[in-house]
Amino acid sequence: LKVRNFTPPSTHGLARAMGGSTSCSCQENSSFCRRHEIHIVPQVLEVHVPRGCKWVSGLYKLVDDAKANRYPLWKSVDADIFIYSMNNGRWGIGAHQEKAQGFDTETAYVFNDTPHEGLMPNHLMGGWMHCRPAWTPDEGIKCKEVGASVVLERACEKRKHKVPRQPPKIMQQAAAKQQAVNQASSDDKCDEKLE
Repeated sequence: LKVRNFTPPSTHGLARAMGGSTSCSCQENSSFCRRHEIHIVPQVLEVHVPRGCKWVSGLYKLVDDAKANRYPLWKSVDADIFIYSMNNGRWGIGAHQEKAQGFDTETAYVFNDTPHEGLMPNHLMGGWMHCRPAWTPDEGIKCKEVGASVVLERACEKRKHKVPRQPPKIMQQAAAKQQAVNQASSDDKCDEKLE
């Protein structure tokens, strides 16, 4: 299990070591501010959206060596959907349109209206909204950290209980070859009838 620490980009070179203490230069004689805390980046997040954009519900794995607006990025294990920091400092859940823009956007299907200030999405309480039929606050939307083993367990459950969405590529290729042979054979029969 890899543990990653994340220091928000606006640290001015300051970071509090785990268990240590440091004062923040943002406010004179103040205790450490939230912008400079070190957060452990979750490897896997689970999102539950009970209404509206339900299709974004599911498991999201941390994308190694990728960032969105200098913050961690997670990708759905089931689809081309991402959890990312929008350019307005809020966590959003979007898809290929946002990815095509390099996540330099304020658009999402679901987002948290609270500026995160470096907090990971699973640490934000409330404030989640979905866009169906219009921007609607929904306290039922949850984002929580889960163990990496949950991804494997869910994959096994899907294999046991579901028919694959698409046949394996080798089966598709074999079917295409057979279809081509059948088509050629029927073309030959048509030519024979014409003679």
